[in-house]
Amino acid sequence: MSRPHHSSLDAGPVAPSERPGLGLALGGGFARGFAHLGVLQVLEQNRIPISYIAGTSVGSILGAAYASGAPLARIIATCRTLRFRDIARWRVSRLGLASNHRLGDLIEQVFESRKFEDLKIPMAIVATDLANGEPVVFTHGNLCEAIRASCAFPGLFEPVQIGTRYLADGGLVAQVPTSAARDLGARHVLAVSVGLDGHRGAPSNIFQVVCRAVSAAQKHQLEIWERHADLVLRPDVQSLAWDDFDRADEAIEAGAVAARRALPRIQQLLNPPQDAHIEFQARIEAEAQSHLWLAEASR
Repeated sequence: MSRPHHSSLDAGPVAPSERPGLGLALGGGFARGFAHLGVLQVLEQNRIPISYIAGTSVGSILGAAYASGAPLARIIATCRTLRFRDIARWRVSRLGLASNHRLGDLIEQVFESRKFEDLKIPMAIVATDLANGEPVVFTHGNLCEAIRASCAFPGLFEPVQIGTRYLADGGLVAQVPTSAARDLGARHVLAVSVGLDGHRGAPSNIFQVVCRAVSAAQKHQLEIWERHADLVLRPDVQSLAWDDFDRADEAIEAGAVAARRALPRIQQLLNPPQDAHIEFQARIEAEAQSHLWLAEASR
């Protein structure tokens, strides 16, 4: 995959910073994405600091809500009662079956911030430019527009126009936005992948056809996004369909289980053994001495 196109609202990639904690990369998956909340629960309970968040599709909604400073309990309570009609309005057009304008109401209800610049945790949101198939990464400006674009799943939702561009679901180009998390400056990236559709056998409707087609394409992107992650969590949400919004608690628990199992590895990422740190410092000093010797030898 080619490098992401950073929107005019974005300052572009930066070098890794000294912000302590994990960079989270939260993937798409509609109702399955409630598993992200279980991961956040475990990280919060164990006081694991989060330095950056990158989100695609539902990962952009939940990630931005948390980054805004909204209490996790409020986000979870809202998701337990959330239904598809709360984020979408059916209106068949040449470009899609529904509009996701109602996401704006959800943002007003839950979020503590409306702009990237006011977030408590730096955030990146990924969408897809339908003109050239390139990723568009938002880190500045209006949150609602970026989230709506990242959640505009093709065939279901109409594309979202921002400026002269027509944007669709970020999962088309970044199933899990690990590269965007790195570009924000994250030293350690924890990726959470929940997939799109758990049903097997023959598809029963056009949406399942589109979901499975997208999933098939995403399988060939695994190596691309996984290489930017230090650790990948895959909560067990295979039994959940994309629209199982009434099973939020199951998804949340699946995310929590996956995070608890990975907790020792997460803590090791943030607190490497002292011996490893000493070995790393010794290697740096040896390389510096080598450069000095070469400089002297070349005089």
